[in-house]
Amino acid sequence: MNPAPALTKFLESHRFTHQTRRELAEWLPEIAYRENISIDDILNGDKIRTIIENEKLNAPQKSQKIRNELYKMRFPEYSKLQDRWKKTAAAANPSPSKIQFIPSPGFEKKRLEIKLTIESAADAKDILASLSQIAPHIWDELIFPH
Repeated sequence: MNPAPALTKFLESHRFTHQTRRELAEWLPEIAYRENISIDDILNGDKIRTIIENEKLNAPQKSQKIRNELYKMRFPEYSKLQDRWKKTAAAANPSPSKIQFIPSPGFEKKRLEIKLTIESAADAKDILASLSQIAPHIWDELIFPH
């Protein structure tokens, strides 16, 4: 079966950026091959249909959610690692409004950036004290998840 008609129709019926169109045109055949299903089956599957039929979302939100869902399908292991890292970071963060954990892109480097918002000397002392209470194994998972 030629995947082009289903893919072309889908891309034309949604407001995707040119970059997203290129990504989806690359990802969908790869997903279909790996899962041994057609592109049409992917695009008409429950996950994508639910997003498309969600009346609370506007067109750009739907496009982003569709892209995110297809990204998860294309990169399932990496997506699971990202989700696990986000949960670990959220659980470890003693002050989300003042502390932001930033992993290296793609978890490629063994490092973690931390962005702090400090409004006073006392604030700095409290934030740094709270960070010092994070267990070493949690720091290891934030720095280089596995």
